[in-house]
Amino acid sequence: MFKILCIADFESYGGDDFLKRIQLLCKTGVDEILLRAKGLNETDFYDLARVVAQICENYRKKFIINQFFDVACKLKSDFWLTSAQLESFKNYGVFLDEFRKTAKIYAPAHDLEQAKISATIADVLVASHIFATSCKAGLEPKGLKFISELKSFDKEIFALGGLDSENYKETIKAGANGICFMSLAMNGDMGLIKKITESKNG
Repeated sequence: MFKILCIADFESYGGDDFLKRIQLLCKTGVDEILLRAKGLNETDFYDLARVVAQICENYRKKFIINQFFDVACKLKSDFWLTSAQLESFKNYGVFLDEFRKTAKIYAPAHDLEQAKISATIADVLVASHIFATSCKAGLEPKGLKFISELKSFDKEIFALGGLDSENYKETIKAGANGICFMSLAMNGDMGLIKKITESKNG
């Protein structure tokens, strides 16, 4: 059964409204919540992450930290590293192996060359971007064929980029183990997300 991951982007919301949105996402039945807040420093991110982690724990949802590895270690959560971090993380070696005994690492796969590096340190490859999206305006989407190509790395594959309530089924048929929503998660209709979770479970 495929997983539904929602990217909770702090820049899209703020304060109590952001936390309420995360609660609503958990209530819809999604599987995983990724906290992303690129505009925060590590201290402020940690303070926010502790609150979000508690919400996820209350609803028994997997919680994932983006960008701040030390925070992921402190909170014993899964970690989603950025493309900019990939090169330096290749040298973490044994330390990452120890981390992965209790948590998963998600790493980017924007092309096969990057996927090859990510596959050496991560449990999940995040294939992006699959469909056209305003976040990557003017850039050619990778398409569904890219998901099939990543299968050779024998890792879980999560699809990201331009996914909505209509096209997500195509990514699952193509072989994705999970789907990621950001625009839909932050700005979309909760009814649509709930409909997707119900179709998955039903």
